[in-house]
Amino acid sequence: MIDTHCHLCDRRFDKDRVHVLDRARHSGVTHLIEIAYAPEIVPRAHDLAREHANVYLAVGVHPGESGRVGDDYLAALRDHARHPRVVAIGETGLDFYRDHAPRADQERWFRAQVRLADELGLPVVIHQRSALEETLAILETMRPAAGGVLHCFDDGPAAVERAAAIGFKLGIGGVLTYGHAPLEEAVRTAPAEMLVLETDAPYLEPEPRSLRRNEPGLLARIVPRLAELRGWTAADVDRITTANARDLFRAPPGGPA
Repeated sequence: MIDTHCHLCDRRFDKDRVHVLDRARHSGVTHLIEIAYAPEIVPRAHDLAREHANVYLAVGVHPGESGRVGDDYLAALRDHARHPRVVAIGETGLDFYRDHAPRADQERWFRAQVRLADELGLPVVIHQRSALEETLAILETMRPAAGGVLHCFDDGPAAVERAAAIGFKLGIGGVLTYGHAPLEEAVRTAPAEMLVLETDAPYLEPEPRSLRRNEPGLLARIVPRLAELRGWTAADVDRITTANARDLFRAPPGGPA
């Protein structure tokens, strides 16, 4: 399996990061995509990728960070994104739930990162919270050429239809185990080629929740519910979502790390 969205540079992993990666491998997670969503995280993310051959990166400016990151960072972000271990731009998008940044700053950085993704031929990792209509409207207008993924997807079939029309995939994580009926219907009926797995570790631990933290090894908790909804076996979930992730991110290459 591939964890397409995690935050292992988070300080909550400082004491046992190597053990977390070991547990992930033993649980069947062969590759991970670390999301370096702010300037200060990028160097740590590159260090992590250098130390672990199965870690790939996405680099970007989270909407919550967009108010404090100046436009001059775009040149540095472009340089970071040209690194061979970088497979996506993001996470970017709009977050109107917390409003940690002015909406004008969020939208400016969102559009700038979609343009950068097109320039470099990379997909985009989209964060949206309480901003689904506004986010999809921008994506439908800009239509990122390499597509992308709606991270932490938690919406219904109508959003699936719009995402499919612009070549986007759905990041399916711990929320799928929380009993959200519209999401379950969306996952049940979405085209199989749209589904990829993610943890968003250390956030959104799948059930049964310990209220401690999430980690990539817990991706295995999502598999039974996804298999049940789709009428698949666990092996089907592994095979289909891994192929979808490789298709979107064009990495990792075939075969084990």
